[in-house]
Formats: sequence, C-alpha cells, structure tokens
Amino acid sequence: MLGLLWLLLGSDLGAAAKPTYAKDVARILQANCEGCHRPGQVGPFALHSYEQARAFAPEIRRVVRERRMPPWSAVPGHGEFRNERRLSEVEIATIAAWVDAGAPLGKKKDLPAPVTWKDEWAFGPPDLVLTPDADFEVEGNGVDQYRCFVLPGVAETRYIQAMEVRPGNRKVVHHVRVFADATGKARELDAADPKAGFDCGLSMIASYKRVSLGGWAPGMTPEKSPADIGVVFPAKADVVMEVHYHRNGLKERDRSTLGIYLHKEKPKHTARAYLIANIAIRIPPGAERHEEKARLILQKDVLATSIMPHMHLLGTEMKVTATLPDGTVKDLVWAKPYDFNWQISYKFKEPLRLPRDTRIDVVAYYNNSESNPKNPNKPLRQVRFGEATTDEMLVAFLGYIDIPTADDSSHRPTSGH
Repeated sequence: MLGLLWLLLGSDLGAAAKPTYAKDVARILQANCEGCHRPGQVGPFALHSYEQARAFAPEIRRVVRERRMPPWSAVPGHGEFRNERRLSEVEIATIAAWVDAGAPLGKKKDLPAPVTWKDEWAFGPPDLVLTPDADFEVEGNGVDQYRCFVLPGVAETRYIQAMEVRPGNRKVVHHVRVFADATGKARELDAADPKAGFDCGLSMIASYKRVSLGGWAPGMTPEKSPADIGVVFPAKADVVMEVHYHRNGLKERDRSTLGIYLHKEKPKHTARAYLIANIAIRIPPGAERHEEKARLILQKDVLATSIMPHMHLLGTEMKVTATLPDGTVKDLVWAKPYDFNWQISYKFKEPLRLPRDTRIDVVAYYNNSESNPKNPNKPLRQVRFGEATTDEMLVAFLGYIDIPTADDSSHRPTSGH
C-alpha cells in the first residue's frame, strides 16, 4: 500500500522507477534524521552514508511507519509548532518502497551534497564551553545521585540564545539542569567536598537563590531561540550544572559539558517560564490508565512561546489546554504517546496571547501495571512524585515572554529561529 502511495504521489508522479537512496532517501535522512544520528549525538548509530542506511533499512522502515521516528509525540490538530519534525505520508511511503525494492543505491551522481556539521556542535563552536576539571565516579549500586559542578560564569550580564548539554556518559546521566548562582553558596559547597562537585538535589539547590539557565533531558536537541528572545545570564555568577545520575549496577565515569551560545546584543525580550505541577500525585499499583491533573491561573498577560510536558517512565500521555477568561479553550499540546526517552519542548509557530486569569489545565495518564514494559517497579507499588527515575512527575513548563508595553509594542517577538 505504501509503495503504491509512493508511485501515485512521489517525486515522479506515477513513474514506474523505484526510489533510490541517492535520488530520494538520502535527502529525507539528511533533513529529518542526521541531526541526531551522527557521532556525538543522541542517535544510537550514524545515518550519513549509504552503507549505514542500508544496514538499518528494515528498522528504519518499521520506525517511520509506526511514527516512532522522527520522535514527535504531539497529536496533530492540538497546537501548531515551528519545530515540528514529522515525516509526510509521501516521505514514509518513499522509504518503505525503497526498502521493499532491496534498498538500492541508485546513481552516485544523484547524491546530495553532504551536510557539514561544524565541530559536531549543533550551531558551530559555542561562545563558551564549560567542563568540570575532573571526571566524577558514579558507584554501581544505590539510589539515584544528584551532583552539582561549579563552573565559571561571565563578567557582565549577557543573554543566552542556545545551550547544548553534552552528557559525558549517557548510560547513567538521567538529566541535567543548569543554574546561575550569585550567592557564592555553591562554590563553598564545592570547596568543602573532596570529590568533583558536591552532592545536591531539589532540597539543596532550593536553599539558595539561583537563576535557571536551561537544561537537558533524554531526547532533547539544542534549539536557538528567536533573535529577539534570550535567557538572562547574570554577571559575576557561578554556573551550576546539576547532573542526575541513575546507577546501572556498574561503576561508571562521567564528565558532562556545556556549550553556550550568547546573543551579541541584548535582545528585546527575556525568556521566562511557568511550572505547572502536581506534587501530590498517587499512582496505584496495577492501574493501566490512571489520571492525574494540575492547574495554574495566570496572574498577568503573557505571550506563550513553548510548552514542554514532563513525566517519567509510567507516563503515557499528557494534554495541556488554556481556557481564556471569555471561556475560549486553546489546545497547547497533546503528547500521545508520551515517551520519557524523547522529551520535547514544543515551540509555538506564533506566540499565543494569554490574558490574565487564563486557566492552564494539565491532564496526565500513567500506566503502573505489568503491561507497561518500561515500568521500573517490580514488584508493583504505589508511585508518588519524586526526582528518582523510579518515582514520577506531573510537570508542564510553559515558556513565555511578558506582553510588550505601550512604549515597546512595536517589538513583537518573531517566531523564526
């Protein structure tokens, strides 16, 4: 059926010729897959040559048919996003027809020019590359560990346009959060600990004032904010990189790295975020579709720029809506099926104006039964909110900027990269 669809709708519009790697498939992989499937990135194997694509051809056909790749959980019709990475039906049919035909190379003269990846960083060499002075040794057994590493900041206030977090050891790095600390507290804690960094976590980092700079979770890929929006990077503040380690039974080593891209000039808008969460969730053992909710009422007018659902291994779907004061309901995102290994910040195609008293509703579902192959709890148990991989979360991050005032109303944010 997909092969017939390719013949009817493909590039040759009914021609009998079958798709080849050189003429058809290479371009699809370059545009949609190679960003992750290259050395140093999250993809488990590279896809920038014919030999690599042919070796994984049946697997590629299967995952694109199932729409597991490229990873994109947003249900169509529930929000419009500028970073959508969904293959068209014609592209899926082209890949399927190519595999069915034996994955032919075709004529080498039809190959597209290779994509040049600058130094393997997403946007070329960063303005700042920050790395701890030494590896951290992760013990094989025990509970999850949270380790904070203190890194140098900037002398003057700057604004971040993009951040790339490179986990040093993906086997044990669960997620990374990055903060700016102007109090000196993190530096004191680091100096008092003989090992690289110091033990930390929500309770520790909440004990002193800090500014969130960004972070990384499995499946997240670096993205540049629009030219007129940036994250404030305070002057003379230490950078604190909090790494959550999930132990795998073996002794491991990690030295994760930050790459930071700075705006050349102060942008017109500062990126901010609301956290909509429910820390009282209780997910009973055996429940295949357990529902939990969270809600937030906006206390000011904002322009929403993004939405990011966050759950752990029991999460199966999350729907986020905005109900305006006049009763109008706007779909922000419906992530179904939710996949912990591919956590995505969905960037709205155009900023959404949400007036004061708008209600943000989050509805999430969890599978805490044996039918969930990702369930880490054996035997089954009630699961509550917590940082550990075996705990759960119900969190949605709503990115926004403040509504421009009458003095700067001409500075409406752009939606491009």
